[in-house]
Amino acid sequence: SSAYSDQLCQGVNVVLIDRNTLDAPELGIELASALHKLYADQFQLEKMKDLLVNQAVFDAISQGQDPRRIAQDWQDALDAFSKRRQTYLLYK
Repeated sequence: SSAYSDQLCQGVNVVLIDRNTLDAPELGIELASALHKLYADQFQLEKMKDLLVNQAVFDAISQGQDPRRIAQDWQDALDAFSKRRQTYLLYK
């Protein structure tokens, strides 16, 4: 069912030691940026649009911008959301 069914694919093994320190969206941007840079012909960046749901991030990756810079661009909005969210949390 997969596009790579029955094919040997090299990969990466990630061992997560502390899930509270992992910034999963930033890791995703790093991985997508690296794959786009290293395998531009094979990595189908267009398929990420549905996962990202953020045109600015998609454009930044496709333009080859630094992934750390991309993540910094959403930090202010994330901080504002986190602050607003605090008032609605039932458990702290």
